[in-house]
Amino acid sequence: MEKSIPKSDTAELPAPDPNNPFYFPDFVLPSGLLFNGVRVMKCPVKDDPMTHLKKIYDLPMRVDDIIITAYPKCGTHWVAEILHMLTSGATEYSGRIKAYTMLEFCNDLTFLDTLTSPRLLNSHLYMAQLPRGMVDKKVKMVHMIRNPKDTAVSLYHHLNQSASKQFTFDNFLKGYPCGDYIVFSQQFDYLRQMAEFEKSHPDHPIMHIHYEDLKQDPAAIIKELSQFIGTPASDDFCQRVAAACCFSNMKKVDPTRERPECLRLLTEKRLEIYRKGVVGDWKNHFTVAQSEAFDEFLAEQKQKGFGFTPRGEL
Repeated sequence: MEKSIPKSDTAELPAPDPNNPFYFPDFVLPSGLLFNGVRVMKCPVKDDPMTHLKKIYDLPMRVDDIIITAYPKCGTHWVAEILHMLTSGATEYSGRIKAYTMLEFCNDLTFLDTLTSPRLLNSHLYMAQLPRGMVDKKVKMVHMIRNPKDTAVSLYHHLNQSASKQFTFDNFLKGYPCGDYIVFSQQFDYLRQMAEFEKSHPDHPIMHIHYEDLKQDPAAIIKELSQFIGTPASDDFCQRVAAACCFSNMKKVDPTRERPECLRLLTEKRLEIYRKGVVGDWKNHFTVAQSEAFDEFLAEQKQKGFGFTPRGEL
């Protein structure tokens, strides 16, 4: 028999916000502003969001910069550590998490001027809001792609750390496909804009990495990545990087890393970045009805064109 909820408990629940009926955490909600035709996120920095995005857009770039671009929860922390080891030539972990060089989280962008080359930058912003100098300098881009159902599960758990109890997985799945409750919209909107950029700039150096391929054969992908960034590495070194950057090791070292102050503006709690890092975890979360509803969403996106077709079940 289903347990009834005492009236005293139901009385404490806040009324749904008509602008946020599925209880998404405030920091990912669209700000209502547009920059270069794309919604502006509430960057947790000292400047107002529009000012910060303008500074990012005008950020001077170097020809040997490398930037990781991806929709959230597609493996940017993972590949950032791999790139750190490839460019440093050693399997020593970075002392800072990637948020220090994440453009929308970098509180003072002049800090990036102090970094030695090659700089390893990263962002979840759409191409229209990334530094315009990237095109002229042909800055190398590493683009991560992940199965949409696994991405959704990972994103829900990440956002849930800063959300109310009303932000259930079911509410997430109702709001996520709309693209109205997350400033980054949904994953396929991101993938389509990336595909449009590549179509408009066919000679721009971009390496697309599927999360699932990196899980299946990390050393081989790391080898390709080393060649792409111009720092060829031996098979042995790529194997050692793969071992050092396996999920269990990354999760173990994460608490020892330095974190920027801006993260505290999002939540007082320490955000956990590493949860499971496996392929196919969506099967442990989606009910049959939720999976069928999400499949309808995927079918609609396929009609529009995925941009890049993810690996795994669709």
